Amino acid sequence: MGNKNLPANYMADYSVIALVVGRLDAALRVLKDKKFDVRQKADGFEITIDGAGRMTEIADLLYQSGIDCALADIVDQVYQG
Repeated sequence: MGNKNLPANYMADYSVIALVVGRLDAALRVLKDKKFDVRQKADGFEITIDGAGRMTEIADLLYQSGIDCALADIVDQVYQG
């Protein structure tokens, strides 16, 4: 199936949320210390969580630790036209 057959809003309901941090090593240390499941992948790190509410918990934890962070939908960067 070529791109010409894909609907205009293909994957519109699909997201992959990334956590962009200012100090990666410090962020990893904080998350591991709090027993978050952090795994290294070929293209970065993956944090396994049991619900969307945990993202706010992680962001708050990093902020309280003096680490800047932001949530970003990385699939949003994929051309879908």
